[in-house]
Amino acid sequence: DATEDDGSCEYAEENFDCDGNCLVDTDCNGDCGGDAIVDECGECGGDGSSCAPVLIGFGSVGDILIELTMDTPHDVGGFQFDILGTTLGSASGGLAADAGFTVSTGGSTILGFSFTGSFIPAGSSGVLTNVEYTANGPEACLDLGSGAISDPNGEALNVEFGDCVALDYTNPGCTDEAACNYDSDATEDDGSCLYNDCAGDC
Repeated sequence: DATEDDGSCEYAEENFDCDGNCLVDTDCNGDCGGDAIVDECGECGGDGSSCAPVLIGFGSVGDILIELTMDTPHDVGGFQFDILGTTLGSASGGLAADAGFTVSTGGSTILGFSFTGSFIPAGSSGVLTNVEYTANGPEACLDLGSGAISDPNGEALNVEFGDCVALDYTNPGCTDEAACNYDSDATEDDGSCLYNDCAGDC
């Protein structure tokens, strides 16, 4: 019956009816008509960076020293992984040393962490550490094994390892398959081959 608009009109909020019911789809945040989506890391409204991997690889490889590299989008509070094909010695230098990490080795495993809670900051890229080694095979390969690359809270981060590298490896032994002491693991004949005599004795 109004004959003049007095500005008192009320309208439903966009995407809702007059009773407050959402008329369109809700996004992953539960917002009616919102545009937030779940990223590849499973985070609503994320940019895909939360699950980006820490990259670890080989740098320079010498006769007794291997350079390990790291490129990390996350703060790293510790690491443990294996360098297969090697027996490791002492480790020094690199981002681990800069962060005050204690780095130790045992067999083919290398472990680094801080007693004071320090960490390798996100965005760091370069040499992680330099480690002495003895070759046990023709190549070295990085493997997580039972270890982890963790953030300062101890939560495991995704990790991606680089390619294996060739090692200067020799294993002297008998390389003649006709010999009775043939060594299939030998890479270099050392003149030790023995052959059966007419009685069949080696």
